[in-house]
Amino acid sequence: RALKISKYKIEENRQRITSARSKFFPQLSNETSYMGLSDKQVVTIPAGSLGTVPELGPFPTQDTKINQGSDLLFISSTTLSQPLTQLFKINEGHEIAKSDRAISEFEARKTEDEIIFGVHRLYYGLLIARKQKEAAQSALAAAREAMRESGDAVKAGNVLDVALTGSKVQLLQNRQALLTAEIRTSDLMSELNDLLGLPVDTELVLAELEDDLPVPQPFRKYLEDALSHNTELRAAKESVAKAGHAVRAARDEYIPDISLFARHIYQNGSPFVADNVGIFGAKMTWDIFDWGNRSGVVGQRKSQLAQAEENVKRIEQRLTVEISKAYRKLEQIGTLREVTLEALKLQRENLRLSADRLKAGTITSGRYAESVAAVSKAEFDDLQAALGYRLALTDIDRISGGLSR
Repeated sequence: RALKISKYKIEENRQRITSARSKFFPQLSNETSYMGLSDKQVVTIPAGSLGTVPELGPFPTQDTKINQGSDLLFISSTTLSQPLTQLFKINEGHEIAKSDRAISEFEARKTEDEIIFGVHRLYYGLLIARKQKEAAQSALAAAREAMRESGDAVKAGNVLDVALTGSKVQLLQNRQALLTAEIRTSDLMSELNDLLGLPVDTELVLAELEDDLPVPQPFRKYLEDALSHNTELRAAKESVAKAGHAVRAARDEYIPDISLFARHIYQNGSPFVADNVGIFGAKMTWDIFDWGNRSGVVGQRKSQLAQAEENVKRIEQRLTVEISKAYRKLEQIGTLREVTLEALKLQRENLRLSADRLKAGTITSGRYAESVAAVSKAEFDDLQAALGYRLALTDIDRISGGLSR
């Protein structure tokens, strides 16, 4: 869902670029009014102003009023306007829209990286939980066998009841460990299904991973990749570019707005004016003095640019620290894997020897079950170290921006 939202954000900013680009071109607009007048225009002809008529005297004989036009007035004005000096601000607005789109793309890639890393984390977690469950089952089986043997020994009078009590306690602890592993498996399965967009109750069959672990690159290479391709850092750098365009747009407010225009006016109802009138020319609008409003906006934009630049430095420093920590963790887990692998070999050899002793009758079934449980525990530790190594390497790729590339 988060990835879909980020992609919608990209489309939103792409349409914003289209809107900003449209302002470069001439704008055609129309304004139409239909009005009623309370009074008509009146032309008054004074008495005698038209001369004297023989035998009648002055003409007209009294002041005469003649109504002009109509009491209803219709005016339609269609204007084609091309901005000139406003193109500087329009261009900066267009560049800001492009920066917004780039930022949303980097944020979408960051979301992709987080989803990819989340899938790795949950998948590895499920493999570990499954192995933990197997180890808990082996330990539970060993505890049951130990409790059975303790019960027989108590009946035979060879040991005290406290030995049986200790076996029961160990059995309950192993049951608790098994239940914990089952709950963890269910929780991780639900989270992974939700991340993949599947029904939360979907049962996934997980494939095992290859035994060979990937070889990491040198630390310096990861650091260079992080400072070049990390999506958060690239978004921050794009924010610096956006803030720079905003500063220039604020400075452009000092430039007078000059536009060329052509206008056609149609009217019906007004006397002494032609029905169709054409007008063309240039128009200038200039805020001569605004009590420091524009200078205040410029100051704000400069502060925003300084914040964006400082944020880039902060992220660069944090990435250096994160890469260093993640790489050290990778090296430590690599060393731990060598230890767990050697321990697993020893436990398997011990199991082989226990099997021989069981056949020879020198150890009990309980002791052999304990050896089986020890091997399961060693396999769990080795798998946990191996998958921890893979997850640490995936985390480094996430920080360096390499997961979605």
